[in-house]
Amino acid sequence: MLDNLELIGTGFAVVMLVLAALWGMSALVSLAFIRAAAAPKPAAPAPAPVVAPGVPPHHLVAIAAAVAETLGAGVRITRVAAPGHKVEGWPMEGRIETFTAHRIRTDWGPTRPTLGGETPDILRGHQP
Repeated sequence: MLDNLELIGTGFAVVMLVLAALWGMSALVSLAFIRAAAAPKPAAPAPAPVVAPGVPPHHLVAIAAAVAETLGAGVRITRVAAPGHKVEGWPMEGRIETFTAHRIRTDWGPTRPTLGGETPDILRGHQP
């Protein structure tokens, strides 16, 4: 009996030590994040326009000219992004096909034993 208690106590001590080590490591990581967030940050320069990768420079010039003409010369463009595209019909048709396949099939016959206690053979289909 004492051997069992020794094994249980050793296991409990190992688990507690591992949990304490994990807690200590997570406390050190959180302390590093807290110090990084509290550190003084240098003054940021004026925001530069964000250019999406792959946007040709002559497109940006055309967009800037159109905005300046429409809204006036005092407007600054800070971001250029392509609008989201609409999903074509084929993916939606696939989803509809998948979800309509998950229906309850009622033509398989009974799947529970009848009151007489005999389990019906559902592999033979409906017997009139």
